[in-house]
Amino acid sequence: MRKPIISLTSIMLIIGMVILVAYLYFVGFWNVVNIIRSLDLWLALSTIAINLICVGLYTYAWKILIRKGMKFRDCFEIVLVSIFADLMIPTGSVSMEVMRISLTQKRTKMSLGEITASILLHRVLLVVSFGIVLAFSLAALIVTEKMPLVQLLIFAVVAAACLIGGAIGMYAAFNSKRFRGLIESWAKRIGRAIVFFRPHYDIGKISGEILQGAESFDESIAGLKRSRIGASALILILWWLLTATIPYLMFVSLHYQISYIVVLTVAIFVSMVGLIPIGIPGMVGVIEISMTAFFVSFGVPATIAASVTILTRLVLFWFELALSGVAASLQGIRGMLTGKSRSID
Repeated sequence: MRKPIISLTSIMLIIGMVILVAYLYFVGFWNVVNIIRSLDLWLALSTIAINLICVGLYTYAWKILIRKGMKFRDCFEIVLVSIFADLMIPTGSVSMEVMRISLTQKRTKMSLGEITASILLHRVLLVVSFGIVLAFSLAALIVTEKMPLVQLLIFAVVAAACLIGGAIGMYAAFNSKRFRGLIESWAKRIGRAIVFFRPHYDIGKISGEILQGAESFDESIAGLKRSRIGASALILILWWLLTATIPYLMFVSLHYQISYIVVLTVAIFVSMVGLIPIGIPGMVGVIEISMTAFFVSFGVPATIAASVTILTRLVLFWFELALSGVAASLQGIRGMLTGKSRSID
């Protein structure tokens, strides 16, 4: 079963690399290289530290939602491994959340409902903070920049959709008992689906475990202080704002003047493109084209836009891939050692 997945991933990665090579050809690779040679190296390297701070903020925004508490180091490592899974198996961040649930279950005695509650709420707050930051950038653009009406309407619709979606998600999370009938119905359907493939499974037991997880989810949400939820949302807003400073500082390092608000808006929309489950690992080629196109739409010269895009991707993709890959490798080694020690015992 694993071979087709590996083979498909390899094929999609090759497609992504072909798109990337075509992108570099059309933007003028050597022109981009010449522009990058003029960058302020130390300023550009400072974005690596900013990226680490961003990962830390993202992690802490999740940690404070875990009612029983976990060490920050454990949360940080789990987030890194889940980032690696998301970069290698792009499914709109679903693989990232599944990996977080799996690793947290292995490291703690928390129930599935408690773990799912913290991760789901973290995800909802991420959407809410996204909508707030987008609305802020949109308002700032109206005041400071001249924008085509169509572009302005697109931004406004996306911001409104995110805020409404986040509000619905928050309502569903804090009023899940109202959806208990729907949960029970889905529990039975999931149980029947599993029994269809695994006849020896007890459908009643499976449905019961799902409902037990729902009860645990309710208790976890109800027991969480609203101050923690508010703090998590504020941290995620800061995370969005700080992440956008990475491409902004790349512009500064290339001695090109641009509004931070423009960079923030582009960074937000590119992150949305990254959530499209196309299947290309790291969305190689797709993100590069999208980010460059967005910057060009704001009047940035193509070669400058491409240079900033490539430099930003070196930090936000290739550096994160290397760092998270090391974390995943250490996690695998630790798992093997733990398995061996148990077998010896």
